[in-house]
Amino acid sequence: MSERADLDAVAEALAVLPPHWYGWTDELHDLYERFLKGPQLPLPEECRPRFERRRARERLSSATYQAWWRLQKHVQGGGLRSAERAEAVDLAERCVRTGFLAHEAVNFLHTLGRPDGEAALQRLVQDPSVLPYDRAWAREWLVWLRRPDYDARARESVAGEEPLLPEVVRDLPAAAHGGVAWPETDSRETVDLLRRVLEALLPAERLERQEPPADWTYDDEGEEVDYSERPQWFDVELVRRHLMPHPRLVTRERIAELRSECARLGLDVAAEDFAERQLTRIRALFAGAALERTGQLEYEWNPFLTPWAMDLARRFVERDAAAEEAVSMLSYLDDVPYTREVLARLAADTSLRPELRNRIEGIR
Repeated sequence: MSERADLDAVAEALAVLPPHWYGWTDELHDLYERFLKGPQLPLPEECRPRFERRRARERLSSATYQAWWRLQKHVQGGGLRSAERAEAVDLAERCVRTGFLAHEAVNFLHTLGRPDGEAALQRLVQDPSVLPYDRAWAREWLVWLRRPDYDARARESVAGEEPLLPEVVRDLPAAAHGGVAWPETDSRETVDLLRRVLEALLPAERLERQEPPADWTYDDEGEEVDYSERPQWFDVELVRRHLMPHPRLVTRERIAELRSECARLGLDVAAEDFAERQLTRIRALFAGAALERTGQLEYEWNPFLTPWAMDLARRFVERDAAAEEAVSMLSYLDDVPYTREVLARLAADTSLRPELRNRIEGIR
């Protein structure tokens, strides 16, 4: 089919698209599945028109899905004239706003790229009428389009900017990907470096909330969480890890840039403590990496880690900063008698999060 035919197919589907109905429950989903198998099924009076509309939308979706796929291929092949591009962008935005083949439309805009696709995605992530699931999808692809800008900014000098992390952390060697290149060789110098980094990143007191936040992809029962429910910090971190992959790049100016960029992505960053909260999280992330590297030291270095490494890990757990990584480090060293003492002390600490105490009990 031609580009014109595919654009017409999408436009025609939108013209007759029944409105989307919200408020589906598990019971209604089950009833709808039974309705599809037997349309003459007796139904509550208010359900039949809803089910008919949903079935009509699904049929239109099935008939139109390939049109977006072919339009993506046209873009990749250098097709779509300027007038057709403008029409395709308008149709894609309408699809996302009506929840009709929204992911396919977002994928098309990502393929279209800059400037038209990016501008459309920018409008969508700022639009509160777009369903949360679809906004999250649009935001993720918008971040990918803007990533070259983040990476370019990370390569720029920090001269004249105010650093926010301790010098020993800023001076860590940089890896080829821009992050930290932790020493690969176990040595006394490596042990001393890890100790100084951890001491510099240990918070002075217990944090108000766990940092970094817990993995959001699974709930307490191990079930996958709805994509639309992913927390805002996840999207902020998607940007931060590219803008500031290395500790030397964490400056007051770049934290402010992070806030502006997140606002551009439709995230709520109005909280006055945004900068402070981000700095606390960044410190915990780098501390977690240092704790992980400490736990990877060979067995022969255990005497050089006792007792300072165990004591620092305990304090990180007590202050809820990189606590999961600290517990992991202790688990790697659980054949050291002093480690078992520290684990026993933590297991008896009723002020710790229950899930953290349970994990510690599991190690013991």
